[in-house]
Amino acid sequence: MSEEILNNTLQNKIINFTKKNSKKLIFLSVFLILILFSYFLYKNLQKKDEIKLSEQYIQATIQFQGKNTNETRKLLEDIIKEDHKFYSPLALYFMIDNNLETDNSKIINYFDRILMINALDKESLNLIKIKKAISLFKYDNEEIILKTLNPIINSDSVWRDMAIRLISDYFLSKNQKAKANEYIQLLNNKIKK
Repeated sequence: MSEEILNNTLQNKIINFTKKNSKKLIFLSVFLILILFSYFLYKNLQKKDEIKLSEQYIQATIQFQGKNTNETRKLLEDIIKEDHKFYSPLALYFMIDNNLETDNSKIINYFDRILMINALDKESLNLIKIKKAISLFKYDNEEIILKTLNPIINSDSVWRDMAIRLISDYFLSKNQKAKANEYIQLLNNKIKK
């Protein structure tokens, strides 16, 4: 009997709560539905943008095969400016690999733009920094190369060894064996541990 009374009072409390707060509950339900709708709309728009970028990248590669380098470069620049975590770096790499941009300062600016993309994870950023450093070798600016690679060298990144090898190779190519040996020693110390 007491269980029946408890159930009745609980039901009465729920009914009373619902009656008192019906407007708030309706508002909350509508609000949640709008949030869900907005989320799915946002995801759909993102997917459409990715499809557009992929089509644009494919169009650029087709233009390149047709030897239309100016149109290819323009399409790739547009992709880079979209700041997409996958297609922007891919477009830059295609541009570099196929010598579509000869102005090194533009290439460095593209790298800097890509490095500002928030959606990239730490290791992807480090890989992009290494590729940027390789492009910087043409400038022969030791300070900028070190500024680019030292954060990787001083971290526990999977790209650390590659960064050390790059900087030591750079110094060896400049006949600066003492500096190269410093970095080689860093690499050897890690191997011994």
